[in-house]
Parts: sequence; C-alpha cells; structure tokens
Amino acid sequence: MNCIQSLQSALSWSGYLRRRLQVRPELQAQILTDAEHPLTPDTIAEWSQQLAVAVGAPATDAWNVEHCGAILRKLRSRVFDTLMVRDAGGEATLEEVTGTMSCMADFAVRQAYRTVMNDMVEVHGVPIDPATGKPMEMIILGMGKLGGCELNVSSDIDLIMLYPDEGETSGRRPLSHHEFFGRLTRRMMPILSDQDADGQVFRTDLRLRPDGDAGPLAWSLDALENYLIAQGREWERYAWLKARIIKARAFADSAPEPYEQQLESLRLPFIYRKYFDFDTLASLRQLRERIRQDWQRRALSKNGVDTIHNIKLGEGGIREIEFVVQLSQLIKGGRLPTIQEQCLIKALHAEVRAGLIAQDIGEQLEAAYRFLRRVEHFLQYREDEQTHLLPNDDERMALLATVLGFTAQELTHQLSTHRKFVANTFRDAFRIAGLNDDQSNGNQPQAADCEETQDRDLEEIIRQQFAEHDPNDVEHRLEALLDSSRIRSLSNSSRARLEKLLPAVIEAASRTPLPNTACARLFDLIETIAQRSAYIALLAEFPDTLSRVARIMAASPWAASYLTANPILLDSLIEWNSLMEPVNIVQTAAHLEKELDACVLHDGTPDVEQQMNVMRDVQRQVSFQLLAQDLEGELTVEKLADQLSALADALLQESLRRVWPLVRPKQIQADDPLYAMPKFAVIAYGKLGGKELGYASDLDLVLLFDDPGDYALEVYAKLGRRLSTWLSSMTSSGRLYETDLRLRPDGDAGLLAVSVDTFEKYQREHAWVWEHQALTRARFSAGDPDIGKTFERIRRDILLIEREPEKLRQEVVEMRARIRAGHPNKTELFDVKHDHGGMVDIEFITQYCVLAYAHQHTQLLENLGNIALLNIAGEVGILNAEHARKAADSYRVLRRMQHAVRLKGDEKARIDPSLLTEERAAVCTLWVEVFGENT
Repeated sequence: MNCIQSLQSALSWSGYLRRRLQVRPELQAQILTDAEHPLTPDTIAEWSQQLAVAVGAPATDAWNVEHCGAILRKLRSRVFDTLMVRDAGGEATLEEVTGTMSCMADFAVRQAYRTVMNDMVEVHGVPIDPATGKPMEMIILGMGKLGGCELNVSSDIDLIMLYPDEGETSGRRPLSHHEFFGRLTRRMMPILSDQDADGQVFRTDLRLRPDGDAGPLAWSLDALENYLIAQGREWERYAWLKARIIKARAFADSAPEPYEQQLESLRLPFIYRKYFDFDTLASLRQLRERIRQDWQRRALSKNGVDTIHNIKLGEGGIREIEFVVQLSQLIKGGRLPTIQEQCLIKALHAEVRAGLIAQDIGEQLEAAYRFLRRVEHFLQYREDEQTHLLPNDDERMALLATVLGFTAQELTHQLSTHRKFVANTFRDAFRIAGLNDDQSNGNQPQAADCEETQDRDLEEIIRQQFAEHDPNDVEHRLEALLDSSRIRSLSNSSRARLEKLLPAVIEAASRTPLPNTACARLFDLIETIAQRSAYIALLAEFPDTLSRVARIMAASPWAASYLTANPILLDSLIEWNSLMEPVNIVQTAAHLEKELDACVLHDGTPDVEQQMNVMRDVQRQVSFQLLAQDLEGELTVEKLADQLSALADALLQESLRRVWPLVRPKQIQADDPLYAMPKFAVIAYGKLGGKELGYASDLDLVLLFDDPGDYALEVYAKLGRRLSTWLSSMTSSGRLYETDLRLRPDGDAGLLAVSVDTFEKYQREHAWVWEHQALTRARFSAGDPDIGKTFERIRRDILLIEREPEKLRQEVVEMRARIRAGHPNKTELFDVKHDHGGMVDIEFITQYCVLAYAHQHTQLLENLGNIALLNIAGEVGILNAEHARKAADSYRVLRRMQHAVRLKGDEKARIDPSLLTEERAAVCTLWVEVFGENT
C-alpha cells in the first residue's frame, strides 16, 4: 500500500485526523513525506529542531518553558499522525509504533526537565551533591509501558521522580533538595500535560511513587530505600518490574551514574527474590483477582460495555498477558537473570528459552499480544484518546475491521480466538509458572484435608497415624522440636503457622515406608527452616510437595541431609514432572552461560558474587534432579556418574570462562580472539577422570598451560589459584566443589599450574609408578582443546612405555599395601572399597594391566573405565577371560552397593561380610592370578 492509500485508509477511520487536515490542509503533504520512512530517535531529534525554528526558538534545546511546551506538543502530533498512516498501511511494526512513542516520551521528559531545571537554577542555584561537590541531577523513572519501551499511541506516562541525596542549592535563594526537586517536578507537569490547539504531549501520572498521592512528589534515594524495605507491597514489586531510568542530564559536569547504580541495587532485590517467598502467592492470587475485578467494576460503570469490549482489562485482554509473563519474572527472576527484562515480548522470549513457558504457549501469547496491541492502537487513533473499548455498533466495527485489513467476521473471529486462549492461559497462570494453583489444579481436596487435620489434636493424630509403629517416639521427637531454641524464638504468628502445618507433616510421614524415620528427618528439616517463613508457607501451600519431601526423607538419610542443608531446592519438588525429565547437560551449560552473561553490575562489569552463586545454584538444582531420579530408580549408578561428571566438566569450563578476564595480563587485548580463553587446560584425575563422580566427590585436578609469553608462569599460576578459589569458596549459596591439586608434579611442593613441557618431562623422568597408575584414568576436562590433545598424546606416550613386569608388579602390590594401611578397618564388616576383594583391588589390577601391556595392546590406552578395560584384558589374553568378566561384573555390583550405602548416610561403605561373597571371591581370584598373593 502506498502512502496515499495509507493516508486514505487512516482518514476513513480517524475522525481526529480528518478534523486536523480540515483545519490545516497543508499538513497532508508533510504527512505523506514523513510516512515514507520508519521513525527513529534521529527522526524525532531532527523534527524537534525544525519545529523549534518554526516557533522562533533556538534550534538547540536551550528553550524556555513556553517554547518547550509548544514544540513538544507539535512534535508529538507529528509523530502520532505519521505512525497512524504507516500503521494503517501495514508499514509500521509493533516495535516501531511502541518504540517511537516511548522515544517521544523520553525526549519530552528530558526536554521538560532541562528546561525547568535551567529556569530554576537562575533563581535558586544549582543543587549540589554533598559527596562530590558536583551538580546533582534528578533520577527520573519511567514506569509501566514507558518503562518497557512499549508505550501505546495515546497513552499517559507513569513517572517516579527521585533525587540522590539531601542537601541545598547554591543560589541566592537556596532551597533544600527536597523542596527544590519537588518544585521542579510540579513545574514539569504542565509542560507535558497542558493542552492547546495541537493537543497535549502526554498525560502524566505520578501515583506509582511511594505513598501515591499522599507522598511527596520527589523522593530521595534513602527515603525510597526505607520505604521499599519497610512498606513495599506485592503489587509494587509487580509495578517496579518495568521501572527504567530515563537518561536526563541538565549539567555537563554532573555524575549521576553512581546514584543510578545505587537505585538499581535497591530496585532489583526488591523485585527479584533469590528465595521466592511463597507467602507472596496469596498476594499474587489477590493481584490476579484484582485484575479481573478491575475490569468488572469498570464494566458496571459503563453499563456492561467493558465486560465484552475492553481489550485491555477485559477477559482475555492485554493485562492478562502481562500478568502471565510477569508472574514468572517475580517467581523465578531472582535466580534467572536472563528473564529480568522490562519489555514484555523480550521477557516472554527469555522465559520460553529458559523453559518457564512452553514454546507453543509462548508463541500463541505473543501472537495474541501483537494482535491486541494493534487493535488497541487503532481504537486510540480514532480520536487520540486513551481507550481500550471496541465499537459497540456494527458499522464502526466494520470500519475498524477494514482499516485493520479484515472483514468484520474475520476480526470478530480473531478477537474471540486470541482472547479465549489468553483467558485460559491467565486462569492457568500459576500452573504455567510452575506453581500448582489451588483454585485450578485439583489439589483442593488435599488442601481441605490438611485444614481438617489442623484442627485435630496433634497427639490424637500421632496415635492414629502411628498406631502400628511407635507413637511415643514421634511424640518425644515432636516435644523436642517444639522445645528447640529455634522454635521457641519464633514470633507468635510464625509459631502458629508452624503448628498449623505439623498435622500435615505427621500424616505425610505416616504414609511413607519408614514412618518414624521420615518423621524424625522431617522434624529436623522443619527446625532448620522454621525461621524462614517462605519454606513453611511452601509446604503448607503444596500438599503434593510435602508428600514428596516425606518420601525423600524416608528413602535416604544422605538425601535428607542434602535437602535440609539446601532448602532452596524445595521449590524444585513442586515441578515434579520437570524434575523427572532426563538431564541435558549441553542445554544446561548453554542456559548457564546466558544466565552468567546477564549477571552484571550497573557499570557493565561482571557481578562475580552473583555469578558464583548462580553456578552453585545450578549445580545443586541439577544434582538434586539427578538425586530425585536416582531415588525413583530411574538411573543406573553408571549413568548417574556420567551425568555428574559431565556436569562438573561443564561447570569447570564455565568457571574458566569467568575467571580468565579477572587475571588476563595487560599484554593481551581483551578482544584478542586468540586469547578469548586462556592457553590452559584442566586435567581430571580420580573419580572425575574416570567419570565415576558421586554427589559429594572432590575434584582431583592437574592444571596445564601452553603459552610462550614471558608472563605465562605467573599468570597461569594466578589463574589456577583463582579457579580453585572460584570452585571451593563458600558463598551464600554454598561451595561448588572441593578441589584437590596434589596430583600435580611434585605435589604440594610443585607449581600450581605447569607447562605441558614441564609436565611431560616430569612424567618421563621423575614420576612414581603410582603417578602413572593415576594417569591411566586421567582425561582432559575443560579449557583449551589443543592442550587437551597434547595431554592425551603425552598420556599415551607414557602409558606405552615398556616396563619390566615383575618390578612393576612388586611396586603396584607395595602401593596397594600402603593404601590399605592408610584405611584400616578394625570392624567385622567388609569395606566395599578398601578391603581385600573390594573396589580398589579391581582398580589396581586394571591399572597394572594398562601399564604392563598397553605397549602390546593399544586398546588398553583408552580411558574406558575399569569394567571395559578388564573385559579387553580378558579378550586379548592378558587375563583369564572368565575371571576378568566375573571381576568386571563384581565391580559393577560393588559400585552399586557403595552407592546404596552412601545414600543411607554412611561415610564408609561397610557391609555384612556374608553379603557379596561371590563377588569378593571373584576379585580375590583375579588378584591372585595377577599378583600371586592373597593378602
């Protein structure tokens, strides 16, 4: 559609535009010219200069108050007219329309601010920052759709006006900052809101400020902080999601950036909670119902029109889409920085990428949003008024459909389809956000049951539920819980809430296979979380989750202690289906990278503390997901170890990526693609090297570098120290991994990171046999893949060395004896790992076979694990094939037993010696065959 056709289409619909051209027909040529190209910020700046000259003002922005208002009103009208014509012709995207209107609003606010500031400074002097002595700027926040840069074409704008600190202006008639910035705000409003023949710039609303109309027009940052901490309400968190600083400067030498950063440090924790407070669910549900009731109330005032015709507040309208997206932000944004977006569409895309909203639901929500926003704009183009009401007569509905490119029937069908989907999605908002809404998920009977039990006497419940077990034991434990210092220190309301939950806890424990055990461990958990009302509210809010917690407590003492130590994982149990999905480490790593990239301070530098916490949270969440699947019997021990090892590899790689910029030498440019990552590699030994990692395993690491730079030794040693600190430091989210670097050349006496040349020389000339044994299951884990290839070449060369079998046999046996002496077992139980016939025997047999025969049978060089290597040794004739197979099978059983015992909470895997006798015998038989002894 050409510009003339677009203008005709706009004129057929908009009475505002028809009247405007009737009064000023010369505008038609201008509109046709303006509508030929997309509108940009440069367009707005250029037009403002033209209009300034036209009204006799300077082309620069040094305007007086009268000029400023006149120029801005004319400018806004020109922008509005042009967008309408481009939109009517289908030339303007939603992003162009909303982005241009937001840019226009930003420009208007900046100009009004500068104009009034310049005027007031002449009388009262400059507001001075008492900390720096520099001029102090106001901090202006755009809220709502302005904050999200998604303003509609006839919107009002929501602003919050702040100033950094108290003080006084410097002029002959000084004012306190409180009074000065309050007056400045009051004088800005007429410039933006007053009307003349060109209309108004923007209706301006300041009621989102603290205390609304009852509060001062401008607030200091300290006053804002006190308000948010002491009085900030749930709906205000929702409102502040979109808060955005409008960059307005009146003084060339001011320095507002530190205060803008201070504001962000207040805003983000207020909105995004790391530990989602499930107490807020009730508030969010009330907010959802307020959204519904809001349009219903308006409907009554409009004689029923709104209930059907309001595409913003009505059922299935724009507000409901906003709630669905922003609910996920409020719940998950504290742990997922990537969804901390002010623009709704960007936030929706981020939530889909993060898996919080299903792809198909996200696509349909976006389609509905785009469609409804375009309809909304044309409703407002008609008379340049902020309306969201569809026409209530057939003729105007047909005109609207035509300008939108539909027939009336098609438009009605599209509206109905989109709004029905939005209404259903809004109704399911808590389920989509990963929270089972008690109004829609079928959990009400359970919740009702819980309410019923809460009124019954606890002793009666215990006697009834534990009649077949030991009710006295439970009563004693309950008494101890209620008498504990943590419970006694609770406020009356918190204690009442806890006591209301206890009947449900007791009943959940009674339904497990080990009721008394589950109850004891649940009480331990309750004592730990008692002073964190969020977790008590979570268990009370979600009966299904409480049941899952009880099952985990009964199933494994190790899992129980892990959950008690990391209660942040409780909310993972809400999303049980997701928890049972197979873990995809590649996707996890890609998602983690994006989350870490989003962890930045307000000056753009990485927020290291937040990054470290995010990594720890991810490690615990994935480990807990694997643990839940493990307890449900969904994973073999081998598959579990593979996944935990792959997770550690990914976290090591990401840790290197984050630590390297912190130590990169000045000689290397930050944007040098050759040094985007260091010439450095992490080599995994031990359990990680053999991909046999457990839930709480340490990481045995050796750090190598290959860089000819003079700085290399110092820089890569520093990198090794920082990497170790990054992994092992205790933060508010815990520790990522314990690390052990003693397997490096010369152990504790050696350099923390060594060059590949030094490593190779050491392995050839100085390494002990046990170090070559360790090398049999070492592998490249993270860092520079070229160094990884070099390491693998060195490893193969060392393992291919021909050794004298008898001497090697003697050294391996002596080392095995030292290992056994270091792990004495004075009990009558069998130590699955260290006793003769256990796992270490098999590992030593395998390592001996590799060192003694790899030069003849290169199949043994691959780091395939003990089971595969034993079978290879049997196939090539090094070992008796049947004996090797039985020992390999025994190793699998012993690992499974060790894992089961560890899940029971025992530090050492020691079992009844009458168990696994065949497996022990198979190992001992192979040991005698290889080493000729039985001790």
